[in-house]
Amino acid sequence: MKDVYKMTVRFDLNDARERNLAEFMQTLDVNKYHSRNQFVIDALADYVDLQSITREQHEEDIRSIIREEMRACFAEANFAPQAVNPALSAEQQEENEQDIMDDLKLFD
Repeated sequence: MKDVYKMTVRFDLNDARERNLAEFMQTLDVNKYHSRNQFVIDALADYVDLQSITREQHEEDIRSIIREEMRACFAEANFAPQAVNPALSAEQQEENEQDIMDDLKLFD
């Protein structure tokens, strides 16, 4: 006989969430998921794996996705080089710097 750990799962049909899960399990396509048992094992394993991923790993994954999407957008946009602006006057430079400082105040 194989070494087997067996357990029973109960669903409270008075609880909407548990009732929906019970209904899902009753209509589970066992041809697609091999069996209800295998579905529960796979779902539990995925949940445990997700819990072990740190916040930093999630954030790095998000950053990576954003970088990839931005690269793709820039590649599709096919930016043409723009003419270089002539040097700004001292007054224009001061105005630009003040605009930047005003914009930064929005983050306070």
